[in-house]
Amino acid sequence: MIVASRLTLGSLTAMWRALFVLLIVAPTTTFLLPCSAMAQASHAADATLTPEESERLAEAREAVMKTPEMKAAFATFNAARKQYQQDRQKFAAERDKEVAIAFRKATKEFERAKQMALLSTDPTLKPLLDKEAALKKTFRHQNEGEELTDSDSPGNPAIRAAQEIPGLPRALLIGDSISIGYTLQVRRLLTGKANVQRIPINGGATEVGISHMAKWLGNAKWDVIHFNFGLHDAKQVSQTRFRASREQYRENLGRLVSLMKPTGAKLIFATTTPVPHDGVLTPTRRFDDIAARNEIAKEVMAENGVAIDDLYSVALPRAADIGRTNDVHFKPKGYEVLAKSVAASIEAALPTR
Repeated sequence: MIVASRLTLGSLTAMWRALFVLLIVAPTTTFLLPCSAMAQASHAADATLTPEESERLAEAREAVMKTPEMKAAFATFNAARKQYQQDRQKFAAERDKEVAIAFRKATKEFERAKQMALLSTDPTLKPLLDKEAALKKTFRHQNEGEELTDSDSPGNPAIRAAQEIPGLPRALLIGDSISIGYTLQVRRLLTGKANVQRIPINGGATEVGISHMAKWLGNAKWDVIHFNFGLHDAKQVSQTRFRASREQYRENLGRLVSLMKPTGAKLIFATTTPVPHDGVLTPTRRFDDIAARNEIAKEVMAENGVAIDDLYSVALPRAADIGRTNDVHFKPKGYEVLAKSVAASIEAALPTR
């Protein structure tokens, strides 16, 4: 093969070194991120550090990890990490907070020990380490299944405020990571028709929306508010409990509508998108019947005169093609499909000029 013929001894060595760094030596915060997010962080790092700088740091980390002191430090960290990973197999409400605290402490201590070892070996590495640390600040821990494109990481342009064109009507997107995933596409589809903003975080469950809504709405004028709450409320948090019962979900949706109505904006509720495998993704990552919860939401919206954007029905027939494997999130083409429905529903509700 052509590719194989180009692999030199040096390139093979570099490949093995990169694998070692990824699994053992790389900054341990990546253990908190999904593989896709690690890849995105790696690509961003390459844009900041030159190949030579990256290679220099990799060689230095590999060297210090061979010392008895760092082997002992890694063993301590690894024990805490394994306990943390075992605890994460439980439902969220049943996890031991002390285990998570111990893991975060062990991670910080291991990183500090590694930093001191690197600088004591070669003080001239400090500028490179500072550059690398600055890059990490643009990323944050992401929820299960999220990638950068649907997370509220500061590195995601979807959560940043969009530049507005004076005179255009204003639309606000409110929702969780699914809404983050289609935000940029909706803005593109409504270019020249509306200024589309979104809340700067993952909106999460209805209880989060109730506590944050006043801040999200601010004092600005909104012509259309397109919103969704559902997945986080439907998530099973223990053997016997969902984050919000169906009764609580109904009540909270009503409260949210009452908080948004005074804006005078036209309200559009987006139904919650499907969860594959009848809501069972892993033994401890389970969701209530989404279709049943959407029916509750439709009843609340009908009572309040709120329009419906039925994203559930849009996604369901093609979920296997546009959804990520065994996950609630979508592939890029999936977010494109959702964005078309969202943009069309917003455009239909815009005031005539």
